[in-house]
Amino acid sequence: MKSSVSKPPKIALCRVCHGTGHIPTSSVGFKPAVCNQCGGSGRVTVSAKIELDIRPYNPKKEA
Repeated sequence: MKSSVSKPPKIALCRVCHGTGHIPTSSVGFKPAVCNQCGGSGRVTVSAKIELDIRPYNPKKEA
């Protein structure tokens, strides 16, 4: 049985910068770089479209 599931968009913390909006640089004294994924806001919009293929489990019988 195949079915499709759609999840509406929601606001979530950015996983790249962990909600700070900046990515730390390796050099000391330099200004942190703006996160490319969230554009510096620390938040992203997440949505999903999932297609499920559900089948019964039939284990093979050994002879």
